[in-house]
Amino acid sequence: MSEAIVKFSIQKLNSLVLQESLVLSGLEDQIQSLITILDVIGGVYSIDFVTEEHYKFESRWFCRLKNIIQNMEDCIDEFIIQMENQSGSDHQTSLIDICRNELEKLKESLVELMNRMSQHKKEKEVKIEDPDTKESSSQAGEAETDETEAPTSPTPIKYYHISIPYYLRSCLMYCAIVPKEYGIAKGRLVRLLVAEGLILEKPGEIPEDIAEEYIKTLVGFGVLVADGTSTTFKVNEGLLEFLLGMMEQEDFIASCTSSDTNISPTTRRLSIHSDAKNIPTNLSSLPIQSLFLFGIGSLSDTEFDCLRPVFHGKKFLRVLDLERVHIKTLPDEVGDLIHLRYLNLNQANLNALPESINNLRNLQSLDVRFNNLKALSSGALNLVKLRHLQMLKHIGVAGVHLPAGIGSLKDLQTLTGIYAGGGIALELGQLTQLRKLGIMDLTEDDVNDVCESVMKMEGLISLSLEAKSSYPVKTLPSIEPFTPPPLLQKLHLEGTLSTLPNWFPLLENLNELRLGFTHLPEDPALVLQFLPNLKHLTLWHAHDAKTMGKEFCGVGGFPKLEVLVIASRVLEEWTELEEGAFPSLKYLHIRNCLKLRMLPEGLQHLTKVQELKLLPLHDELEERLKPDGGVEHYKIKNIPSINYITNSMVQQIAGARPAEGGA
Repeated sequence: MSEAIVKFSIQKLNSLVLQESLVLSGLEDQIQSLITILDVIGGVYSIDFVTEEHYKFESRWFCRLKNIIQNMEDCIDEFIIQMENQSGSDHQTSLIDICRNELEKLKESLVELMNRMSQHKKEKEVKIEDPDTKESSSQAGEAETDETEAPTSPTPIKYYHISIPYYLRSCLMYCAIVPKEYGIAKGRLVRLLVAEGLILEKPGEIPEDIAEEYIKTLVGFGVLVADGTSTTFKVNEGLLEFLLGMMEQEDFIASCTSSDTNISPTTRRLSIHSDAKNIPTNLSSLPIQSLFLFGIGSLSDTEFDCLRPVFHGKKFLRVLDLERVHIKTLPDEVGDLIHLRYLNLNQANLNALPESINNLRNLQSLDVRFNNLKALSSGALNLVKLRHLQMLKHIGVAGVHLPAGIGSLKDLQTLTGIYAGGGIALELGQLTQLRKLGIMDLTEDDVNDVCESVMKMEGLISLSLEAKSSYPVKTLPSIEPFTPPPLLQKLHLEGTLSTLPNWFPLLENLNELRLGFTHLPEDPALVLQFLPNLKHLTLWHAHDAKTMGKEFCGVGGFPKLEVLVIASRVLEEWTELEEGAFPSLKYLHIRNCLKLRMLPEGLQHLTKVQELKLLPLHDELEERLKPDGGVEHYKIKNIPSINYITNSMVQQIAGARPAEGGA
């Protein structure tokens, strides 16, 4: 634990010295001295294997070390804030002297702790090496065991927890912040871990990639559980209660689940659940760095007043997650949160962002999807450290207009929900570091410039192109000539296509594809089944055909496909599947196929299918699939999970809804 928290702190300090070099110009020696001492402390307990005895021993020092490190980081953060507000050289010199003195005191505390830790470790090693001491200790231990008759070995869950490296435990505990009924999306978790500084960076590697490796490792351990599409994660239920207890013990986060929850005055991370009445009365005095609201919904003016201290006094705040909390307006004071790294306003019902948000020079992630924003102001170009910008205009489902000069944001990795007109399409070519791009309202006027720009993004792994909305259909311009980026893993095309682009066979690394409302005249599966790494395929009104046969997937076709989603209002029969088709399929979801009267013969041979969803299901097909005499039940009898709702049930539900303006 101590080694990891020291590495996190050294990483933060080195980053600050690099990014705030002008502001910290008078404190370089003090900060470098602190880094040197921290490096020594990190080596005191650097071991490869953690026993319960070591865990208990190190825990005694962990809280003390963590408190010193937090005070040290607070001191530097406060200094940066104060320097922002001072213009005169005399005042700045005074602030430097004050901060230098504070850091010297903290350095003395670190040195004292380092010496005590080293001495304690030496004494422990001497006791282990002394045969007499070892024997007496062993006898004492046996006597204690005989007297209490309690086992000395840790429970399997506890042992498993303490044996996981601290940086992975931090990642796991972060997953438990979200209420268990929600789960947390992978992208959201990755962005949070990076913003919190809970990633041990490696030279030449992107922090987000390291975060994904952490998640993959925890899933491999079985302590983190993925949903069927591997896009949302939850903590293993058998571990959750224990983990929540450890989070409280280590002061990782405090959760307000009722109005009488007692919140420690030293709380750094805070989550508020279910009701605005659970906002703690001492919120204004808490030194929080991360704040989450879950399941609260709309806030009245009075309830929002209880939240205002966040914007007025939380100068150390790094993470503010208000997803699905309707706050109507974002206070101008948000611009004072200069240490903010992560701001999630997804579905916050905002019509505009305050200009002051452009002061957030440390902001890495901004999520404003599903609001009523039409455009970003030119001030957004001040967000020079922005890595993830996620947008989507809610009303009309249209792209957000960007300011000219967006190409100057060289740290951007994610840029979604944008309108590419007005010269933006060409300017995107400057963002060669982009990894995820989502364009809406794509027109004939811009498609060639978009293609030219995207081909410069050699690291792009996700691309979404949506046609301009128009009645009765929206048509996607021809995406030719085009060569897809070599690392592309996810592709989403939305809008009518006259033919499948001829570059599709080049998508060797593609693992997720959605074709939405493309209404292709020819079956795209004739090409798609040969993509070697495709794992998730959504065909949402992709092909207008009344019948699908065995040509949809030949023997060995779709070799790695695990998730197949099909929606079609015209499909009536899926006649046949050859044995050996879809060798890896686990989840088959059939949506909006209102006329589908037949599931394919050969479905019974897909032995790896774990879940079948039919929403809705034709009433005639329901009769044939029933376990008590249904003539087609044999096709699905070995599938563990089957979910459906019939057409007639859908109509009954729709008929039961009150008329507009009714009670």
